[in-house]
Amino acid sequence: MSLRRVRTEEVVIYLGRDRAVLERLRAEGLFEADELEPEEAEELRVASELMEDLGVNPAGVGVALHLRRRLLALEARARALAEALRERE
Repeated sequence: MSLRRVRTEEVVIYLGRDRAVLERLRAEGLFEADELEPEEAEELRVASELMEDLGVNPAGVGVALHLRRRLLALEARARALAEALRERE
């Protein structure tokens, strides 16, 4: 099953956020594309929650998203290594 790209504006509307959130994120260099992959749409959701619900500024959101991406990559790597070890047993 392939997931479709979604328009950035659709994500903002779906989240019930003001378009100003998107403009502030774009001013910081985040979410510049008009269409997003599902993973990017999830990042936009996280970014909007950080800004609107927790009061994080756009620069802080950029740092948090970078750290989140690294964490997810490390988790995936750990799962792959654990699976490889299981297969060797």
